[in-house]
Amino acid sequence: MLRLPEGMERVWLMKAKGMREVEIAEALGISRQAVNKALKDARVKLFEAFFGLAEVFSWEIVRVNAEKGFMVARGRCLDKNVRVYAFYFPGKGVKAFFGEELPDYVLEHAVEMGITKKLDREDLVKALES
Repeated sequence: MLRLPEGMERVWLMKAKGMREVEIAEALGISRQAVNKALKDARVKLFEAFFGLAEVFSWEIVRVNAEKGFMVARGRCLDKNVRVYAFYFPGKGVKAFFGEELPDYVLEHAVEMGITKKLDREDLVKALES
């Protein structure tokens, strides 16, 4: 599955965790313009990954947030309509989960990325759906 190039991923991750572009540039010793370009390219690649995944599995996209690296979709599994939650995990790529039974590591990732503030499945689902 898709993985962002290492340098691009580093910039995207810093931004996703709340750093400003100028802070990222200073921390990495690169120009603000290079940071801006890396972020733009990362968003494009993540959108392409999420839309491609939805197309392959015939999921209906509800929401995509490339800045935080997640997608919410509707799909079919065993003849039932289910929610699909897909996340971009740095160093690993995109992983999708069906329904609201998200593993603990997804909750930890969501807190780290600022998607939700606490390790609570219900809070995470509300944040993803809103």
